[in-house]
Amino acid sequence: MCIVYQAWDTRLQRNVAVKRLDPSMSEDPKNRARFDREGRALAQLSHPNLVTLIDRGSTDKEEYLVFEYVEGRSLKDMTSEGPLSLEDFGKIAGQVAEGLGAAHVQGIIHRDVKPQNILIDREGHAKVSDFGIATGPDWTRLTKAGSVIGSARYMSPEQVRSRAVDQRSDIYSFGAVMYEMLAGRPPFDGTSMPEIARQHLNSSPQSLSEIRPDMPAGLEKVIMRCLEKAPEDRFGSMDEILGALAGLELYTPQRTADVTNRHHRLLGKKPEREAHGRRTRLTALTGAEERLMKRKRALQQRATRRMQLGIGAGALVLLLILIIILVVTCGGTNAPKMVGLNISAAKTEAAKSNIDVTVINVPSFDKKDGTVIGQSPAPGVGLKNKKLTLQVATAPVEVKVSKVKAVDPQGDNKENNSLLPNLIDNNPKTSWKTESYKSKTFGGIKTGVGLDFTLEGTATIIVIDSKFEGWKGQVMPIVSGKAGKAIATLNGTTQQIINLSQGVTACRLWFTQLTKLTATRWGVELTEVHFYR
Repeated sequence: MCIVYQAWDTRLQRNVAVKRLDPSMSEDPKNRARFDREGRALAQLSHPNLVTLIDRGSTDKEEYLVFEYVEGRSLKDMTSEGPLSLEDFGKIAGQVAEGLGAAHVQGIIHRDVKPQNILIDREGHAKVSDFGIATGPDWTRLTKAGSVIGSARYMSPEQVRSRAVDQRSDIYSFGAVMYEMLAGRPPFDGTSMPEIARQHLNSSPQSLSEIRPDMPAGLEKVIMRCLEKAPEDRFGSMDEILGALAGLELYTPQRTADVTNRHHRLLGKKPEREAHGRRTRLTALTGAEERLMKRKRALQQRATRRMQLGIGAGALVLLLILIIILVVTCGGTNAPKMVGLNISAAKTEAAKSNIDVTVINVPSFDKKDGTVIGQSPAPGVGLKNKKLTLQVATAPVEVKVSKVKAVDPQGDNKENNSLLPNLIDNNPKTSWKTESYKSKTFGGIKTGVGLDFTLEGTATIIVIDSKFEGWKGQVMPIVSGKAGKAIATLNGTTQQIINLSQGVTACRLWFTQLTKLTATRWGVELTEVHFYR
């Protein structure tokens, strides 16, 4: 959805990174809302292990975010060169846990923790980036029902099932990242998203101790606990993971180190250092010092309780005022809770209170047909004119493809035409691919190639399975034989479920950027393309 530019801040004389919403996506209010969500998420966060948001701007046609420029490389670049040393592992894993922990304290769940979104600057400091699909208490409604959110190789089981997530989902993804840091590859891999998803749900990864016999005892247990299938079996917070890493002498949490160092400076003492090559352990406090710190903490806790009581009383008064205002302004019938009911039961319940129900059908791959998955207004909110709108899951209906052809306007209009039937044969082992090129930009000889699909009906959903990640492109409707303006973006994941802003009876998948297929050749390789309504 976005293009990121390295830019020069002329006022402060420094490099910055400008993240701009692709102009073709700016016309859709939902795309702008998702982009705005990233800005709002980062505006709440300030932590040395999170990429800093500097500015936010928009016009009628543009949306952009300005970030600090992190000069270095991604963790993915590092793991692609092989497993990390234990020293580098501990330093990076601890910093990432601290950054994610800070986000979780603010109620923000990243949902896309992966090596590509962890930046390492030239001093070795780790920073978590890209909160574009983050979620918080007020943002769940921006994700469509049935959507699969995240990156296949690092996706938690609850993300695979399109279920609600909390910080334990990020902990699972972080476990997959830590596994890759030590093994040089993710815990689960495959040629398609369904194949990888099944492993997340049902399989156990290869034992890390077989790959890294140099690991300290207990580290594999820490990572495997992060990768438990059930959220309740994982660590409950990033702080718990930090404690485990500290216990294994792999990382010293920064907050603890700051407090301890400051205490020693006040007493004119220097911390003793043990002969460990990977970390520095500070000496324990003496009995007198410990009593002093306990006394200080007790006073701070007493003052905090007094402040909380004052804030609590004020909040209670404010809540009572708001309730009175709502009663006066809304009055009448409040919306009953309908989410989770079958539509027939929901209509029966609504009829008891003479509520007029409007139904909006939403195709969903994982919700039972006829289940209410959303409502407006929300439960408990006053109904205006006793009208209630319900979003109801319906089973997607496949729209058959009557014709598919390759498009190469700057070449010979052929792109492995003999392989085109493989795209719609329901066999994930067969595939179609572009011709091979010398770089991700077609070796500079053309601007793109594509596929034109003619359908037997109108489709609103496209499901694309690809063999390799990293390519990019667009979806364009075809009207009167000509491709129109892009209505969706192709992000090059192993499976992409695209909910179109308008129905299509013919469309073009236009590839504008390739990915590496071999050590020296670039292209796009797809296994299946299917359309639904």
